[in-house]
Order: sequence, then C-alpha cells, then structure tokens
Amino acid sequence: MTFLSRFFFFTALSYSQISLASTQLVDNACSTALSEQHVLQSAHFTSQADLKADPSVRFLGFDIIDKQGEPHLRARFAASQLGFAYFDVYTEHSYLHCGFFAPERQQGNRQAWAADLPVREALARLQDSNTLGIWIYSEREVDGKSQNFSTELAYSRTALLKLLQHHDATRLPYALKMQHPSDLNQASADNDIVYCLNSRFGECDYSHPGYHEPVHLILPIKGEIVLDGYISRLLFKEDVEQGELSVAATDFGVWNWNNPVYELGALRGNAKAFLTPFFTLSYQSVPGSEQIQTKIAWDIPSQYGAFLNRNTYARDYETYWLMSFAFEHNPLGSPEQAKQLGFTEEAYQRHAQASFIALTGLDEAKQGAFKLAPLKVTFP
Repeated sequence: MTFLSRFFFFTALSYSQISLASTQLVDNACSTALSEQHVLQSAHFTSQADLKADPSVRFLGFDIIDKQGEPHLRARFAASQLGFAYFDVYTEHSYLHCGFFAPERQQGNRQAWAADLPVREALARLQDSNTLGIWIYSEREVDGKSQNFSTELAYSRTALLKLLQHHDATRLPYALKMQHPSDLNQASADNDIVYCLNSRFGECDYSHPGYHEPVHLILPIKGEIVLDGYISRLLFKEDVEQGELSVAATDFGVWNWNNPVYELGALRGNAKAFLTPFFTLSYQSVPGSEQIQTKIAWDIPSQYGAFLNRNTYARDYETYWLMSFAFEHNPLGSPEQAKQLGFTEEAYQRHAQASFIALTGLDEAKQGAFKLAPLKVTFP
C-alpha cells in the first residue's frame, strides 16, 4: 500500500469513529426486591394493551460480562429516534431486568442501552418458570408527533439458561461458529471486522465487489449454532406475521448509525422463500443422556448476501451486525420421544412453543461471552 493510500485509510477510520455509538448502562430496578414504584409503573404501562409494537426498537440479546470479578447477565436494547423506553425482562414469577431509559443525547438516529444482573441472581430467578418474556414501552416522534408503542417478545428460556451455565471461557456459548462475517485478517487478530467500500487493501476483511456492482453492502454469511432441545422449524417473517407471533423473525441485519435496520430477507419480496434454502436443521444427542440438541446451520454466498438498500453503503465505525433465530420447539422433545411417553400427535402439537434468540455484534460486546464484533465500514 502506498503512503497516500495508507493515509486515507487511517484518516477514514479516525473520522468514522465520530459515529461510534456507545451503549448506555442503566440501573436495573429488578436487581433487588421489586420496589412499589416499579410495580405501579408496570401496571400503568401494561394497561395500555391496545398499542402497536415499535418497529424501531430492538432487543439485541443477552451476554455475559465480567464486572469486578463477578459474571453478570447483560440485556442489550437499541432504538431509533427514541424519546424514552421502559423495559421488563420477566418470567412467570419474577423479573430479571427492568428499568427506564432516556437518551442522554442524540447519536445519529440510533440509541443503545443495557442493564446488568449478577448471574447467580439470574439463575435463581429463572429456575421457577418455563417462559421468558421481554416487554418494552416506548415513545418516539413519528412524522413530528409523539407516539407510544408496546412491544412484547418471547425469548428462549432454554437458551438463556444454557448461557447462564456457560463456564468455559475458551469456547463460545451455544457452540457458536461464525465463518462469515468474521475477522479474516489474522495478522491483526483484533476481532475487528473491516469492510472496505471501494478498495481491497490488506487491512480489509471484506471488500465491495467493484464499481460495476450496485451500491449496497454485500457479504457472505456462514455459520452454525447448537441449541438445546428439539427445534421442528425456523420461523421467518411470513410465519411470524401470519401466526401473529411475539418473536423476532429469523434474519440477518445491518444497522448503521444514521439509518434504520436493514434485514437480508425482509428486503426481498418473500423472506421465507429467499432464506429457507440457505438453512439446515440437524439433530444430535448429548453424550450420556437422552437430551436432544438442534444444530442450525446457514451458508449464504456473497452473491445472495446483498442488503438491497443504498443506505447500507455508508461509512460507519460501528455498524451493528444482527442475527435473529426464531423457531418452533417442543419441550416434549422429538415426535418419537413424545410418542414413547404416550402423547398423541395432537397433544404433541399443543405443546409446541415459539421463541427466538438474538445475537448482535457491537463494539462493547467484543469482551463478552460471544466475542461478536461490529462491522467497521470504511473508505477507501
């Protein structure tokens, strides 16, 4: 690389750090016994059940981080042009995370926040329930007018319990393997994923194909994740909408600092028809037990990994990399296991549940359990 090219490359990285959005840590009102104020707030907000879900609010997933030598469960959220948000992460009998977030200052159109709970407390509260819910009451401006929303989601309790019990720092939770996008430049090995919009220099992990290609982000997407339990099918955008399900549909997304989320499947006419051929489900037994695990694998070549919007072709030091996996699962196990236990097919179907997990690459998450980094999208 010439001196001039190197100068422009590092100038671009330095300039793009202006858009680096920090995650604001908020007090977790549920880290101790529930206060009377919290109960009153929850009763007030949940009474407004006729509100629509907020399309700009995202639950970014759970992670494990170290705080003063003690592992904590971190719940992460983000939104666009937010006025404020009140959130609950709860089971049938207790709350894990709850609190109030109001952005300190505008950072582009995107704000991010998180709340922590010691892992030992989270484990104790999660044992007495079969469900895990996320609820967010939000307010933001829409066409110059203040509007309120109520968003409810069903998260995988089994997956969260597995994360809380994860103790092997040398392995990633859920046996997650990410081949693309990832840090391909082993010379640096800094867990930075650098995407160059108009060059192919050595610092780049990925590069836009060329000047004759459409101006949007184009990436290969490949990996796998192993989850406990029997997953019968993945749920995509059309499944979620037709079934009126409270889950974030299976998809991959990019979210740069000054634009909304753009998801690979949702940008097509039919997300399910587009994404399904790239996914496979396979099953394996846990050694020494009758427990079943499901491996979800995906392989999307770069010619299909185009985020079809010009706004994705933008320099941003921290473009969030979003992965959501929604699925139908059954606590009875596989159909064969349920039959052996005496359940009819009709009874087995009645036990089917829908939930999802979310994984997000952002800068502050690089030190978490998943080590997922954002995309540093830059010139040249």
